Amino acid sequence: MVTAIRAIVHSSPSRSDLVRFYRDGLGLGDPDHLHGEELFQVGDLHLGVNSGDGRVRGSLPRVSITFVVDDLDEQVEHLRGLGVPFDLDPTQDSSGTRRAICRDPDGNFVVLLSGPRAAGARKRDTIGDGKASKKLSKKALKQKLKKAKKAKKKEKKKR
Repeated sequence: MVTAIRAIVHSSPSRSDLVRFYRDGLGLGDPDHLHGEELFQVGDLHLGVNSGDGRVRGSLPRVSITFVVDDLDEQVEHLRGLGVPFDLDPTQDSSGTRRAICRDPDGNFVVLLSGPRAAGARKRDTIGDGKASKKLSKKALKQKLKKAKKAKKKEKKKR
């Protein structure tokens, strides 16, 4: 069963032009860099830009939609039962995330993810290279608010 849409990814040979368009033209800010992709955080979704996955054949440009699923093997078998072929059979990366890739009836890539890090690909408060991001996770934001309240309370007591 699908539990979330995680990302929409645009694969193109004009990667730098796309990054510039989304960053400067649409004002999405600087993207995070993770696993060879540029990822823009847009609400709860990631808009990814990459140069294409060499394991998957197909002309560029192309679009893919990434879904998080409860059970990857079950979802793949269900789709295969409906006659859907897969461009990439289930594989696992070093983080433990499993993925498989098929296509929708229009030829767009559909990426299915499962595993411990699938729903939240990474912490929002760090970039793939470990540097702090401008975006704060909910936990970090709560901690910041709590700290500000304490400081304000302490200041009132001094008066």
